[in-house]
Amino acid sequence: MSIKIVVDANVIISALIGGSSRDILFDHRYDFLTTKFTLEEVKKYIPEIAKKSDTDEKFIMETLELIPLTIKKRNFYEESLNEAEEMIGEIDEKDVDILGLAIETNNYLWSQDKDFEKAGYEKLLKTKDFF
Repeated sequence: MSIKIVVDANVIISALIGGSSRDILFDHRYDFLTTKFTLEEVKKYIPEIAKKSDTDEKFIMETLELIPLTIKKRNFYEESLNEAEEMIGEIDEKDVDILGLAIETNNYLWSQDKDFEKAGYEKLLKTKDFF
């Protein structure tokens, strides 16, 4: 049985650039969840990722599609959106969905973003926590 972990956009972007999160995302001991909203945020950065990694955008998109992520639609975690909005909405509106998924599933949230700490979400993981 694998451990479920909610993944924020910055972790996925790091993996696409070639960061250490890439190996972790392919570790079969874990089941990584994210939101459709988060995935769309990542896709906005594909041109920048391609430039930073000196790779073409098509390759980055294909790599993104290979990352074993379970994508959850908003209706799956919508009951937790109000709580997420209250916690982080004023800090960063773009983090409401991913926090809503973490709250709904009661799983750890893997992110390098310090806003979740400011918001008071306690079940946080940083990349260094995997080593």
